[in-house]
Amino acid sequence: MPPCAPEPIKSLTPEDVVALWPQPDPDGDKYSRGVVGIDTGSARYPGAAILSVLGALWSGAGFIRYVGTETAKPALLVRAPSITYGVGRVQAWCLGSGWDESAPDAPTTLLNRLLPRLRDNVPCVLDAGALSLLRAQPPLTPLPKGSLLTPHAGELARLLGVSRAEVSAQPLQYARQAAQLTQTTVLLKGPIHYAVSPDGAALTAVRGPAWTAQAGSGDVLAGVCATLLASGVQPLLAAALAASAQALIAAAHPGPIPPDVLITHLPALIASHNPPA
Repeated sequence: MPPCAPEPIKSLTPEDVVALWPQPDPDGDKYSRGVVGIDTGSARYPGAAILSVLGALWSGAGFIRYVGTETAKPALLVRAPSITYGVGRVQAWCLGSGWDESAPDAPTTLLNRLLPRLRDNVPCVLDAGALSLLRAQPPLTPLPKGSLLTPHAGELARLLGVSRAEVSAQPLQYARQAAQLTQTTVLLKGPIHYAVSPDGAALTAVRGPAWTAQAGSGDVLAGVCATLLASGVQPLLAAALAASAQALIAAAHPGPIPPDVLITHLPALIASHNPPA
């Protein structure tokens, strides 16, 4: 693959995150705020379904349709009783978090989960297990316009056929390669979160404390990204906003706070844009 033309890297500031977060229209309703469809989790990883739903719920989704693993439903009824179950019209999908790649017939099973969502032709967040399907032959690209991939270094390395060490050494270079290869915006998760569009434009997210490097943070982040895409935010900005917001609330609430608890502090950050009189 020819090298991508270098583009200047821009960084979001905390002020950008608060100012650019989408605010509901006073004349709108729950549908106009954004309808998020979520197909995440598995019998092996039911918690991923809960985490991605909480990410979407606490970041401002107006309506959530959950169609993921049945094993997560009892917990979801307790943690997120406002969500609905079953297919219907959505404005963005959150896919792949907690999909079990080790299950028997996993490639076929996961592909059967993914393809109907892609046919909706709305922006999709592809995380974790859904990313592995991008290596399929023939390739699944082009993905729906406005979609977003959210790999960590290991997942990006597998997608590109390089080592994780190579990606960690030159994250921006490989994120740009993946975005160009898939013609889809990529959010490469790591110590620095890089959001890169297929044309090479790049944003870095606000950096957060190392406490956010814990299992489940990426599942929550995928749900936040899907909420922003459903509300009409373009994928490059949505990726950087979501990662920056997660960093900011972690910095404001330091320590080993689990991701499902940490996300509950996001509404206060969003509301700080328009504080009460």
